[in-house]
Amino acid sequence: MSAPLVRALAEPHHLLVLPADIHPDELEALAVSRSETAGWTGEADLRLAPGVHLTGPWSLDAGLRTAFDLPAWSAEAYLLRCPVQRGGPLPAELRGIDPLLDAFPEGVPVGVEQESLDHLRAFARRLGGALRLAGSGAVVVPDPEAATDLTVLAPVWLDHDACLQVLEQSLPHVRSLLDDVPDAAAADLQGYGIVSELAGGDLVELIASGSARTPTVLRGEEWAADGVVTYELRWRPARPETAFAARPPLGQRRARSEAAALIERAAVALHAVVGGEISDDDGFLVDPADLDG
Repeated sequence: MSAPLVRALAEPHHLLVLPADIHPDELEALAVSRSETAGWTGEADLRLAPGVHLTGPWSLDAGLRTAFDLPAWSAEAYLLRCPVQRGGPLPAELRGIDPLLDAFPEGVPVGVEQESLDHLRAFARRLGGALRLAGSGAVVVPDPEAATDLTVLAPVWLDHDACLQVLEQSLPHVRSLLDDVPDAAAADLQGYGIVSELAGGDLVELIASGSARTPTVLRGEEWAADGVVTYELRWRPARPETAFAARPPLGQRRARSEAAALIERAAVALHAVVGGEISDDDGFLVDPADLDG
């Protein structure tokens, strides 16, 4: 049984809030996917990076849930210990876009603190959790549906025409971006791009390129030791200012869901041809069996 979290201890720290039945090892697996130095350093102490630790899990009682205005499903929390590093005030034009940044209008997190909060938001998105931010006390519940993009990380380079053929089987109105590039310039490119034209001017874009860097999540894979080929599948909405807002309108949410389903289908089709792994934008591996293939 986890020890109860006391308000006086929690108040000065950012919290990762989770529903019941999330085993600590699940959190550790996500942490090591994003950081080469992550791991348990002792009982209830998970290092995310040098000088950055999560302690817990702590249990949350009804009183603390109410005091912190946490969702009803909140069962446990991890307390973040990291340096406080703040930059300048949040510019007016960026307000209302990111609820995490909105919680720091006087000085947004930078450096280690920003990286730490990025980790926590990724964990919360994957595990169905939330963040409670010190200072303002703002509670941020990441929307899993907002993460549409996927990357196929593979040992195999698929030439342009073969990739085009694969995508034509899973995406509508596919065309090559090389059609817009003069032949002389195209010969010097190190990769290629393909787009699928969706309703309302939205696009699904694929960018294929090679990387000599081994992604952190694949550092134990022998086939990725000398680098990987990346096939990035991204949603390019015609109106990004509303599509990527904290609360996009219903029409944009529907368009986002349709694009996400197409991206999943294309990722599964590519993975079937080139092998390797599929990762989401938070750097976590995704099982192809869980996607809409």
